[in-house]
Amino acid sequence: MANSGMYVKKTRISEITGGKIDFQMKVRVINLWSTPDRSNPNEQGALHMIFLDKDCGKIYATVRKDLLSQFKDDIEDGAAYVVERFMVGKNDTSYKSTSHKHKLNFMRGTKMIKVKASDIPANHFDFMPFTEILASAKEDQFLDVIGHVVEKNALKETQKNGKISKLMDATIEDLEGNRIHCTLWDDYAIKMQQFLDGHDPSLPVIIILQLCKLKKYLGVMGVSNSFYGTKLFLNADMPDVASYIERMNAANVELTQVVSQMSGPPVISVADDLLQTPRMTIEDLIESTQKCCGSVLAWGCEFDMDAGWFYQACTKCSSRISFVSGQLYKVHLQVIDDTGSITFVMFDRVVFQVVGLTAQDLLDSMNNDASSPPYPPQLDMFVNKWMLFKVEVSDANLYRNWRGYNVKKVTSDDNVISQFTALHGIKLNGDTNDSDFEYPECDLGGDSPPIVLDGVESSNKSDIVLSKSGQTPTSKLTDKKKVDIGVTGVSATEKPKAKRIIDLGDDDDDVVLSNTPSTSKSNVVMTTHLAEDRTVTTKEIKLACVKIEESK
Repeated sequence: MANSGMYVKKTRISEITGGKIDFQMKVRVINLWSTPDRSNPNEQGALHMIFLDKDCGKIYATVRKDLLSQFKDDIEDGAAYVVERFMVGKNDTSYKSTSHKHKLNFMRGTKMIKVKASDIPANHFDFMPFTEILASAKEDQFLDVIGHVVEKNALKETQKNGKISKLMDATIEDLEGNRIHCTLWDDYAIKMQQFLDGHDPSLPVIIILQLCKLKKYLGVMGVSNSFYGTKLFLNADMPDVASYIERMNAANVELTQVVSQMSGPPVISVADDLLQTPRMTIEDLIESTQKCCGSVLAWGCEFDMDAGWFYQACTKCSSRISFVSGQLYKVHLQVIDDTGSITFVMFDRVVFQVVGLTAQDLLDSMNNDASSPPYPPQLDMFVNKWMLFKVEVSDANLYRNWRGYNVKKVTSDDNVISQFTALHGIKLNGDTNDSDFEYPECDLGGDSPPIVLDGVESSNKSDIVLSKSGQTPTSKLTDKKKVDIGVTGVSATEKPKAKRIIDLGDDDDDVVLSNTPSTSKSNVVMTTHLAEDRTVTTKEIKLACVKIEESK
């Protein structure tokens, strides 16, 4: 089609709505690809493209098979056109190449006139932060990615359904040190290998993937090229790459210049990480004297709603937050095992990977409901069940007496929990089928004075003390004789039946410490039996950091 200097009455891509076909636009084709016919894969089925206007608005357009002969030879990737007369449809495909709610379908009367358009950029990207990629739960979208390659595997071949494909795995890092796995297939893998073969190893490899797709690798979200539509740029001469290198230099990023060979999987699945991390109990966390991480199998009881379940975030004060402002998860979950009780703190990425919705989404739904509870019901998936946590013992726990322990990863998957219990010889299944759960019960008799129970919130103050002489939860009870802790009739998906009897020695009074799980705040009711006919019940308090110690 010939060049034209005609004046064009522009319609912005952002202004396109349904029910209209007579409009004109000046756009650039920034991506062009074809797909095979479904019934006959050897034939071309349709032509696809993305239009970009001078305001960086983008919209997806398609040419159906019966119109290919009319248009395919006249559309060039990277060229600019004045286009008019399209059928506007809904952009409702499962994988969306643009965020526009509409798409354009070519008609027999569609016109395209090639023009010069210096006011329209040669390309435009919507880069997704690596933190969002890692937190994504569904493989249902196309995205753009930029980063530098730090690891790669050798080019190899794989066979599936009789077809041999070439494959290369790589690790991409962003300027904040976050890493994602990237799988390149066929022509993309060959292009990467050819580039690296001739690349100066003293220089970084900046990669841009346009219209790649989310893809899980070993249970962790990464990216992969789509077989149709993805563009791969390596150290390309474009503003986005130059800007990335500038920010890399300004941030003084410690960069390994040589792209190293992968010595193993670049990322590890949640299941493998939890199974390979050393096992710890709640008592081990409390007693720890150094920074470490441990896998803790614990029963989720209740949320500490006094601490809330979200907080405000802003990029002005946290460069790792991927949006300007909004709400992020910060959930305080009270948990127990047969050694004690404690508070686990779960931040945004951990909660999002389980719930699948952002804190802002849940908050918006609650704000629209006047009868909404104190926290979203979606969070109930953390309570009244066994869960396996990867927990960190930090400086705050060691030196500032902070009793909220940060959770790095979590799962309630029955198979993972079964593997964990088998690996460490933990028996959750008993001889009974009673799935009711009882919190620690301690029965004292005699007429001695009741045990003192000093308890405040475990998340920010001192711990509960069960003592006759001022011991703390991390100290040893010098006069106790025995601790009887039994767990029966429990499976990985059932509520456990637990009973703990603590005899603090001699014939002193026993303490009965019991609570019942509910959807409200966790409370402990302490009942002291002073005699057969006298009972004193103290005020309900929150379940805090408590360690149950056995006699030597």
